Amino acid sequence: MKPTINDLPYPNIPVTLQGQLNKLSDTIGIRRNLLIDAGEKELQAMCYVVLYRHLTQQQRQMAMKTIHSIKKRALIGALIDKTLDTTFVNPQWGVWSLTNDELIQDIASHEQIQYIAGLIGVGASGMSIWELVQKVVKARAVGYKQLATLVIWGFVIWNNKELNKSRNELKNRTQINSSRFY
Repeated sequence: MKPTINDLPYPNIPVTLQGQLNKLSDTIGIRRNLLIDAGEKELQAMCYVVLYRHLTQQQRQMAMKTIHSIKKRALIGALIDKTLDTTFVNPQWGVWSLTNDELIQDIASHEQIQYIAGLIGVGASGMSIWELVQKVVKARAVGYKQLATLVIWGFVIWNNKELNKSRNELKNRTQINSSRFY
């Protein structure tokens, strides 16, 4: 059973083939120039990429056959990278591959970290960053305190970026669609 565009968790998929290709390329992070002269086969392959983590072994074999049947080698490589990264390395690299429940849990964990950081007063204001930069320039070295502060700020900023990415994905879905694949 091959997945279709309707099996994806997005309720507002464009009607035209080119619109669907553009929407999926933006969602999974495939450069649009790889989709020049793309058709149904490329759209099918992109659907497989989104759903790959949730497919059975037989469906995964069919997915790889479909992906490898595309004529553009650069597109094949990009689709395989996305598939393998989100399946075998880290699903968080592609929030589009998360189920609705996984996405909601991801948002909750990032919100909890953000809440705790706010409670203990860890935040990166422009003024405090400027002061830190001035101290580092004046001393011409980064001390342990400055390094620790930069690491903490970096983590808080990264967490906020990931939270926004997950919230945008949930917003893209606008309603919780179910799929027969996950």
